[in-house]
Amino acid sequence: MAGSDSHNSQFTVHDSQSQPSPLIVWAGLAVLDARAPVQRDYGVCVVGNRIVDVGSHSELQQRHPYATTIGGSGFCLLPGLINAHDHGRALSGAALGVVDDMLEVWLMSLGALPAIDPALLAQLEGVTLLRSGVTATAHSHNPSAWERLPDECAPTIDGYRAAGIRVAFHPPYVDQNPLLYAGHHEFLAGLSDEVRATAQAAMQLPALSPSAYFALCTDLYNRYHDDINHTIHIQISPAGGAWCSDALILAACGWATAHATRVQMHLLETRYQAHYARRRWGKSFVQHLDELGALGPWLTLAHMVWLDDGDIERLRDRAVAIAHNPSSNLRLRSGIAPLPDLLAAGIEVGVGLDGYALDDDQDYLRELRLAWTLANRPGAASPTIAATDILHLGTAGGAAVTFGGDARLGRLEVGALADLALLDWRGIEGIWMAPLASPLDVLLRRANRTHVRHVMVNGEWVMRDGRSTRIDEAALAAEVRAALQHYADGHEPHGLETARILAPYVRHFYTSWDAAEQQERHTVSP
Repeated sequence: MAGSDSHNSQFTVHDSQSQPSPLIVWAGLAVLDARAPVQRDYGVCVVGNRIVDVGSHSELQQRHPYATTIGGSGFCLLPGLINAHDHGRALSGAALGVVDDMLEVWLMSLGALPAIDPALLAQLEGVTLLRSGVTATAHSHNPSAWERLPDECAPTIDGYRAAGIRVAFHPPYVDQNPLLYAGHHEFLAGLSDEVRATAQAAMQLPALSPSAYFALCTDLYNRYHDDINHTIHIQISPAGGAWCSDALILAACGWATAHATRVQMHLLETRYQAHYARRRWGKSFVQHLDELGALGPWLTLAHMVWLDDGDIERLRDRAVAIAHNPSSNLRLRSGIAPLPDLLAAGIEVGVGLDGYALDDDQDYLRELRLAWTLANRPGAASPTIAATDILHLGTAGGAAVTFGGDARLGRLEVGALADLALLDWRGIEGIWMAPLASPLDVLLRRANRTHVRHVMVNGEWVMRDGRSTRIDEAALAAEVRAALQHYADGHEPHGLETARILAPYVRHFYTSWDAAEQQERHTVSP
């Protein structure tokens, strides 16, 4: 298309050589770094998978006269967004019959996840995220059954690779407390024989031994880990503090440091996890992990809603990173994490969809908007969290949380890996934007995945005009739909039945914890 003001479905392209050449990507509005000033008619020059130059559109053309030029004044240029915590389920929980509930009840329903080709699900998840401007994702694998975990990892990684998205992949493991955090014998004793049998089945730990789990992680690391271009990272995941023994957590940290990679673990997602720590050790979970030696710059903790006094200082002092999941925390009734306090302490934070966005659509731009809205709390003394702070969490902050500080992601600067997105700025700003209005405020308040037009990962356009360049999306959707129908015709969603039977008993069990905690507070009150 001729001209230089394309902003919807077409690129502005000028190619003065038939042989490969540098590529200039520019936009009328350019955010090269969330914490730097917004630039006008600005862009980057890409050679291979790296950014080699930045500057105004005219300057770049002068310095690289034989470059191909892509962009237009109606675009907004952003660094690729980074989804710092997810499970890659690809499918809507609501559509599978898994309703929102408190985490401890909701987890029982995961048995309803269909056992279909994990490569298909990863391709679908990857394409869905790319269409939201996400160029990298952290994947904590939910196996369709624990015994299938070793067989599902490689196809999942290959599925993401086929879609063209970066992935930090960490298979999870648990070695304690699969149904309840504590009080197992008392809980079982109060059940009828039929309900007890269902509860005992839900309490079964993975048949995979710890040594086999670490061997799996090592094999995946040797096959896939890319610490140069960061296309794939293999990490490790003791699934959560309450579900993992101290020995397992320490072994995971040792494995990660030996392999120069990261640990990602769920922690303090619900009030009952915080209560469990106080019951077991008489101290906060963070204090316990600190004294254990498990806190360090290798660690990313997901959720972190229920922090105790002193926890934030310990996390800061140990350079622990946090993956913040606002939608999931709301939908699973966990609460609202203290994001302003984490930011004030200088803790590195990223934002993750957790596979459970508020609108059930994996729209990462909306997730940033929710994080921003919840972070600005009531009260005249509450700090104001700016749009720049939130966009940082979705870009450079997310890169540090997900891949570590060595990965040149999340900023469009010389030497950085070429991950970027072009958004329809005309559609975002609407009819008119006042000269004094902040472009980043407008971006975070209005943008959603429908505005994402073109996405580059590692120097390759993987999305053009909002569609995958690698995957036939219609064919993929048809294949997934057929696999789901085949699965539904031959299987009962046993996880839903387990949740239906046990939910009232699990809810009553934790209600007694609420009562005990209230009694403790009443006892210590003056």
